[in-house]
Amino acid sequence: MNNTKPALRISNLSKVYRLYDQPIDRLKELLFRQRRHNDFVALREVNFDLPHGCTLGVVGNNGAGKSTLLQMIAGTLTPTTGTIERDGTVLGLLELGVGFHAEFTGRQNIFLYGDVLGLPRRLVQAAFDEIVAFAELESFIDRPLKTYSTGMRMRLAFSLIASLDPDILIVDEALSVGDVYFQKKCIDRMMEFRNRGRAILFCSHSLYQISMFCDETLWLEEGCVRQHGQTSRVLPAYEAWQAQRNAYREQADADARPEMPARILSLELLNARPCRRGDDLCFRLELECARDDLPYHLTLSIKMDDGRGVYVTGTHLAGRPPLLGKRREVRITYPKAPLLGGLYSAHARIFDDQGLMVYHEKILPELEVRKDSRELGICYLENVWEIA
Repeated sequence: MNNTKPALRISNLSKVYRLYDQPIDRLKELLFRQRRHNDFVALREVNFDLPHGCTLGVVGNNGAGKSTLLQMIAGTLTPTTGTIERDGTVLGLLELGVGFHAEFTGRQNIFLYGDVLGLPRRLVQAAFDEIVAFAELESFIDRPLKTYSTGMRMRLAFSLIASLDPDILIVDEALSVGDVYFQKKCIDRMMEFRNRGRAILFCSHSLYQISMFCDETLWLEEGCVRQHGQTSRVLPAYEAWQAQRNAYREQADADARPEMPARILSLELLNARPCRRGDDLCFRLELECARDDLPYHLTLSIKMDDGRGVYVTGTHLAGRPPLLGKRREVRITYPKAPLLGGLYSAHARIFDDQGLMVYHEKILPELEVRKDSRELGICYLENVWEIA
């Protein structure tokens, strides 16, 4: 291992799969020299360096190419084009169960898994006691793997990888299973790796874990690098993109409904963006109704980027009478809103006079509140500490 070189250098890495409509098309293509397949590009021209001692988070939707990338780095998948330069040993905890045999005991599977990874038997034998102790499976180690739970299998696989002390560690969604206690042990061991100058690639749908653990983040979308850089810069962009995409889908569904008697023409935030905690949040809405004498109710909700509600207000919820008139303009202000830093959205709805049937809705995505502290949660609560 040479610490002057990056632990990992990925250059123009691509993976293309040939898709055939029928198995016989493979033979026809070979015999008649006629193209009978379609190309599916799983990964396209990915480039990045990973320094020693750095942890890289990998994010993206399902099908973005995350697992394909990690499998190629681990050496279990061959690239179509491009190069991978590894400075040191690479071990990966990828799909759970790969390399395990359900009929073999835990003891036998440790050596089998080592064989799959191409590790010398003496190396696995020397680390055997540490592997079993870390996994806390002493009483199960000589039982068949088919009697293990999913969490126990994850313990066995992670313990094997972690006890062999690779220079580059790959973890792909494996920590999403198992109990919280062992997940904490895994995170602590990964922190030890990083502190010893090891490089880590960490793929997870938990953006909180990515934000707290990873120095850099790689955002993949449809097989391409959408963004790569400091986690504090990439994750907010990724979260905003997710929120906007979900909002567009919801808005498209709302606009596709049959013509309703009342509609929201516009919803806008009058504040400068991004907002700050304690700002007065002022929203302006323009409403249209088919008849002057048709009563309707209006609600406005603030939601987190994952769709969870923060607060909902409305005419009928606040005991106000329904609105009347063909065109109305409404302003709703939240004085000194105590929202903590993060991404939110505003969601307006028009209901019938009973507040039960939704006539129309409009969504304002990407309502960003700038983060000004490390405190976690939705809103700021005044607090006083007294430590004896």
